[in-house]
Amino acid sequence: MEPIDGGLLQNEATQIVSQMSTQQIFECLITAGCINLSPQMDTQQNSAMIVSGGGFGDIWVGQLHNGTKVAIKAWRSNALKDCRLKALKRAAREIYYWSRMEHRNIHQLMGVIVFKDQYLGMVSEWMENGNLHEYLQTHRDADRYRLCIDVASGLEYMHSRSTVHGDLKAMNVLVSSDGIARLSDFDFAVMSEASSLLFTESSNTRSGSIRWVAPEMLVGETPKRTKASDVYALGMEIFTGEVPYPQCRMDFNVLTTVTQGTLPTRPTDRLKDDVQGNAVWRIMLECWDRDVSKRPSAGQVVEILKSHIRSS
Repeated sequence: MEPIDGGLLQNEATQIVSQMSTQQIFECLITAGCINLSPQMDTQQNSAMIVSGGGFGDIWVGQLHNGTKVAIKAWRSNALKDCRLKALKRAAREIYYWSRMEHRNIHQLMGVIVFKDQYLGMVSEWMENGNLHEYLQTHRDADRYRLCIDVASGLEYMHSRSTVHGDLKAMNVLVSSDGIARLSDFDFAVMSEASSLLFTESSNTRSGSIRWVAPEMLVGETPKRTKASDVYALGMEIFTGEVPYPQCRMDFNVLTTVTQGTLPTRPTDRLKDDVQGNAVWRIMLECWDRDVSKRPSAGQVVEILKSHIRSS
């Protein structure tokens, strides 16, 4: 990728992104291959409403010129202030790869805009059912086996594209109007990598994700996210509707519990003591194996889940 114009320092290893305008960061993403959605929507979105906030930005609901309802994640500029140009360009390429992912269980990035003349906006399809955690609270009779297959299938696809999610949990899985689970929130994983915010106080969302983090990452054996750490996070709360280790109120207690080797308790009300329930519990235990090499692949999880649904 060529250096960005505009009088910036040419040394990408030392160039600070805080010296770049939002427009220049936007151009970096477009240069990487992301789609410029500006011609398809009013970038001011004066009627848009903010619906939630997170570690790197706020989520707004808006629409395209054709009336299509969309979600706009507006990245906060202070989240990028310590990000170096070389890291941002690497993140831009990763975001481009995300935009090219086409799978029924992936929430696809439609494109990017300069939102309200000041924010970098990531635009994607609006999901009426919200995230999976919310969906399970309001749809108690949801087919959790099917949802597990959706999540594992999306992860299998990502891994086949040599991409790691990095922050897999029910709050980062969206549910379509027809009840299909789709993996989302890849930009957080990408940008936390670029701006060195992993496990820091400046990132509330990431610090709140410790309950889903693989033990090898918590103890520093494998600091980088891997396919195996994604598999560890699979199924952590889909059957219970609760966060992992709900008995631990503080992240510090979770850290101690995980490093001691204590596994989540089987949700017997959801995973019955029958062939299907026992099979799923076994695969969950395999996903949590402390020996990374013994964990199944996402594809193997999909096949096991599908085989037991067919036989049920």
